[in-house]
Amino acid sequence: MMIALLTHFGTRDGYVAAMKAVIKTICPTTGIIDISHEILPQHIAQGKFVLWTTYRYFPSATIFVCVVDPGVGTNRKIIAVKTKDYIFLAPDNGLLDMIVAEHEINKVRQVTNQKYFLRNVSNTFHGRDIFSPVAAHLANGVKFRSLGPAIALKKSPRIFTDVSGNGEFNGNIIYEDRFGNLVTNLKMKNKSGSKLKINGVTVPLKVTYAEGSEGELVAYTGSSGLLEIAARNGNARQLLKAQYGDRVVLAAK
Repeated sequence: MMIALLTHFGTRDGYVAAMKAVIKTICPTTGIIDISHEILPQHIAQGKFVLWTTYRYFPSATIFVCVVDPGVGTNRKIIAVKTKDYIFLAPDNGLLDMIVAEHEINKVRQVTNQKYFLRNVSNTFHGRDIFSPVAAHLANGVKFRSLGPAIALKKSPRIFTDVSGNGEFNGNIIYEDRFGNLVTNLKMKNKSGSKLKINGVTVPLKVTYAEGSEGELVAYTGSSGLLEIAARNGNARQLLKAQYGDRVVLAAK
């Protein structure tokens, strides 16, 4: 059984180590893979994109522990979502929206059974005291239904826009990577002659950023299948002064 961790805790402090120690204490045989612990603090949009781009490459039956949790200690729910292949544990704050958008959800439970929590639960570190022990107990074979009551999970409005045919398609910036590349919610294959407009700047479509001149802005279909914007050997976010949610318009040919 595999447990995958995604958090906004960073690695400077001992938070992630404490989570792993709890998991290994309860289920010593489980493997643990770190997706990322460098999600910006409280940045749910960044967390859900990183999760969406990685989860499908994990082996079947992986348990995903997803803790980007600005509402920790409040009455926000902790949810367990079961798909055909995986289990996801997360706060009910939109972190799983991109997973839910493209999967048939088999079961959803609100995680309330304190039998699977640590004895003393803090108000500020549910990653250690709730998420980690619950994941470890699941890895040990605890039944999904024993986590708490079944609840309904509402699917989010459409997240992605499929670009099919010619015409104008509207989208938004949904992620920025460490290189300053900007990812949109436009799903497409490269269309030669197409152009993207963002913040008053028109960007040509290329096959890859290496086709651009030094510092030139280019758009291309990235490894996630989504349209991205980059500056060759530069930083597109800085050049465009772009932010999450900025509108993009694709003129597809």
